Amino acid sequence: MNIASKVGSRIRILREAAGLTQSELAATAYVTRQSVGNWERGNTLPDVQSLQLVAKALNTTVDGLLGDELPDMLEETAEARRQLTHCLAALGAIFALELLLAFLYSSFLRAPGSGEFRLVLGGMRVVLCFASMPIAKRFLSIASGQDLGDAISIMMFVEGYPKGKEPPATWFYRVLLTNLPAFYTLYSVLLVAALIAVAYA
Repeated sequence: MNIASKVGSRIRILREAAGLTQSELAATAYVTRQSVGNWERGNTLPDVQSLQLVAKALNTTVDGLLGDELPDMLEETAEARRQLTHCLAALGAIFALELLLAFLYSSFLRAPGSGEFRLVLGGMRVVLCFASMPIAKRFLSIASGQDLGDAISIMMFVEGYPKGKEPPATWFYRVLLTNLPAFYTLYSVLLVAALIAVAYA
């Protein structure tokens, strides 16, 4: 049984002993019923603030919920943070290479005798696409296991901010991460437009 399962099992046993439903416990911890369900199934671990609220609602202590698992839990969180950082770095490098290859491809789109070169570039882009899939899958698995739902919560976790803390008032958090889907859509539209412009120039 892993750490999350052990802690989740304790939460479920204490909740049932206290005569509380998942919804009632969720209300006292200011989380959703789904979050409590995920804790009890061992899918995710509560953050520090939630642990304190849950312990109070169940008439126990945080140590009572965690038992001897605290050092392991801290190590598991640190390892998740390291792996997320590595995944982000790898995906960032793949994205930068994809941009470079897309630029080279569009530059040689109308050049005479560049068919083989474009074929090689296209093949490299396909390889990058397939290479990114297991990394993205691992990234999403870790983010889901830590109950991180969006880009802001993921970056705050990677940078070591506690859950529930307000994001820093920086351009990176307030503009870039908040509008990440819009920026990605804009990038895709501009890339397609550039390819069309080169093709029909």
